[in-house]
Amino acid sequence: MPKTSPESKPATTAADIERSIQALNKMAERLWGDGRESEAKALLDALDALNRALDRIRIGESRRVLH
Repeated sequence: MPKTSPESKPATTAADIERSIQALNKMAERLWGDGRESEAKALLDALDALNRALDRIRIGESRRVLH
């Protein structure tokens, strides 16, 4: 099978990631309200990990800017 190069896409920004996290947070709230606490908790745990990763990315980016 011939390999094809991936299409060029614009870089995802921290703001894009934040908007996605906020949308997923709203989804978790709806799940919780529907009585699906275990699914909501799993989603909230994953979002917490994503937020921490985003913080680490921001710290790395700010260090690069300072140097």
